[in-house]
Amino acid sequence: MATKTMLVAAIDFGTTYSGWAFSFKHEYDTDPTTIGSRQWYGGQMVSLKAPTTVLIKPDARTFDSFGYEAETKYSELASDDNNEHKRWYYFRRFKMMLHGKMGLDRNIDVEDETQKPLPAKTVFSLVIRYMKDDMLKNIKDRLSCGHITEDEIAWVLTVPAIWTDAAKQFMREAAVEAGIKNENLKIALEPETASIFCRLLPVEKMIEGGGMVSFKPGSVYMVLDAGGGTIDITVHEVLSDGKLKELHTASGGAWGGTQVDEAYTQFLISLFGNPVFRRFQVENIEDYLEMFREFEIKKRDIAPDNDNKVTIRLPSSLKEIFEDESGEDLRKAIMQTKYSKEVSLTGDKLRINASVMKSLFSNAIQSTVSHVKELMKDKVVRSISSILMVGGFSESKMLQHAIRTSFPNIKVIIPHEAGLVILKGAVVFGHSPSSVSYRVCKYTYGVDKTVPFDSEKHDIRKRIEGDNGPLCNDLFDKYVEIGESVALHVATTEHGYIPTRESQNSVGFSIYASTQKSPMYVTDDGCVQLGYVIVNILDKSVPRDQRSVCFSMTFGGTEIEVTAREKRTGNVTKAIVNFLG
Repeated sequence: MATKTMLVAAIDFGTTYSGWAFSFKHEYDTDPTTIGSRQWYGGQMVSLKAPTTVLIKPDARTFDSFGYEAETKYSELASDDNNEHKRWYYFRRFKMMLHGKMGLDRNIDVEDETQKPLPAKTVFSLVIRYMKDDMLKNIKDRLSCGHITEDEIAWVLTVPAIWTDAAKQFMREAAVEAGIKNENLKIALEPETASIFCRLLPVEKMIEGGGMVSFKPGSVYMVLDAGGGTIDITVHEVLSDGKLKELHTASGGAWGGTQVDEAYTQFLISLFGNPVFRRFQVENIEDYLEMFREFEIKKRDIAPDNDNKVTIRLPSSLKEIFEDESGEDLRKAIMQTKYSKEVSLTGDKLRINASVMKSLFSNAIQSTVSHVKELMKDKVVRSISSILMVGGFSESKMLQHAIRTSFPNIKVIIPHEAGLVILKGAVVFGHSPSSVSYRVCKYTYGVDKTVPFDSEKHDIRKRIEGDNGPLCNDLFDKYVEIGESVALHVATTEHGYIPTRESQNSVGFSIYASTQKSPMYVTDDGCVQLGYVIVNILDKSVPRDQRSVCFSMTFGGTEIEVTAREKRTGNVTKAIVNFLG
């Protein structure tokens, strides 16, 4: 992190929407909630974050535009008859490719909207570079005199807590490729930044069903981060010093707001047919884009107690394609679908019953509620006093109502502008990065070790010959267990090892993660090798059994540091675990 931080700049790289925010050190010292950001404009849309959409030129490496501008530029290219747009690279909602990938390769490709591949690292870094440069330009415009140097800026990049270690490292490397210095960069977990910011807000900035909102020491609450792509859930306790302790490992799934968009797409396909809708999607990108921008506006007003019909303008191009493909009158055709009593066409307006629009939220809401109910079976989770809902999808009245009615005895808190809470919290985290004291391990971590072979305990297939008799290879030596609470920036208890052969002048450690609590061997199901560390043995004058090496792990931020110490000489080797191989 920057040694003389004058400014903290944060980037929230979301599945559907992304944005940036910042604050100067003097602003933070006066009022930590004073945070600058920008508004983004696209047609009728005005939003606090921009669509995560990027357009890259045909040379496959030059950035062209981002957000609403990228959407508009690509639709204009597509409106020409020469198919020029097919040479360009158009990516949207591509962040989800990193979700759930434990064994991620840093050279993985991502496909654009027309299935053209590019290195994912290139696409992510181009977006981060744009966000960085856009923010710095805005900051420069605000400075009447003087300037901020690169080393005076602390950068924070947010990631979902449910992401794998490899995905988090991938984002760090993409940010470094985008021109952010590694030592000036912090990776922050989204539910944690939300907690950090909401604890600073006055009561009037919260929306809840009655009573006072409090995050005083001893408070235990669930953070439900409902974004575009994922639902990210964890449980926090406020410690006596005001810092956070994670009580339950982060969990969730791909049930965010994009599931509602997908349900809307399937609804339209059921009206017009898949061939018609896909042709419309390809041939009339501008109309398709406008249709979904309108839906984005409409879906924000859909509420359980609102039974008014929803009107959506139907592009003439969609109607023409339908009648060209089918030879039928669209109005009559809609009357033949299962929605005949719930959907009507008047001129260029689709009139849709509220019940149909509400049903689009069913899958996302049911998956989320079911998961929270399952979590409530855990004694730690049952101790919560409130649920803090953050993220853009948390602004949905449908989701809010479902959480409140499903958990009537728990206070539900929704901060004002819930979609910006994570981003603003990331800025606060950048000023005070030690706000979190404990996290719960998502995996069991350990190293491989070799011990004397015991025929009663060990698999014969693991037997190897050593200088002083048979040895058992590939044993999993556990340091921390999945679900265990680990103090951040504090080394684990050291484990000691000795070389297996007299001739050894170094000891190698392979670091592993496992989804099992207590794996026997590093080759068991659920075990993945994360990295490798070699410790040179400087003192070779003593017998093998006196050349011991002590090994420990330190969990800090979103990284794991390993320390190996040669006991006799004190020689220390340190390394950051490389999750990308």
